[in-house]
Amino acid sequence: MPQLKTQSTREKLLAVALELMEGPEGVDGVTMRGVAASAGVTTMATYKHFQNRDALLRAATAAEYPRIAGYFSRANARTEVPGLRGMLGYLNYALDHPQLFRYMFSNHRDDAFVFPRDLQGSKSPTFNVLQKVVSELMDRRVLQPDDVAETALSIWAHAHGLVILYLCGRITAPRATFQKLYMRSLDRLLHGLAVRTANKG
Repeated sequence: MPQLKTQSTREKLLAVALELMEGPEGVDGVTMRGVAASAGVTTMATYKHFQNRDALLRAATAAEYPRIAGYFSRANARTEVPGLRGMLGYLNYALDHPQLFRYMFSNHRDDAFVFPRDLQGSKSPTFNVLQKVVSELMDRRVLQPDDVAETALSIWAHAHGLVILYLCGRITAPRATFQKLYMRSLDRLLHGLAVRTANKG
């Protein structure tokens, strides 16, 4: 990792921790001693910057949430189809960084954003993007008027469930094929939440 030479000790430790988290062992492969050795510092130096392993993991993944929000935004920018197309960004992040995704969204963590306290309080950069889209779709009468946060939660749960099934091997398909299945499933969900027009009789 040549770039580590120009980084501060703290930055080196965070970069190494992320690299290890993306390895085959995922978060289980991250130890204070291992991170220190890879960064070329002593274990004692690591504890000077981070109280414990959990603090190191929290700091290492803090910047990932805005990065995921960027995935959402890029997915929206690449399509002319309005609605839930930004959720393709959620899938793409999961497929690009499966180990980080598992730690951030599937592991029990004391620092995780939780519903309703943190998500309704706009503390999650990723959930904020989804809530904004849902609110706009309701304002445009594309979706039925409802609780914005709970509707966004339903959409997130639907998308997350599909992603986890794929990462766990319960859905087998090439990436491009699964992406299409994933978006068709979200389209069906959107149709179910759509405003109903009165039947003409």
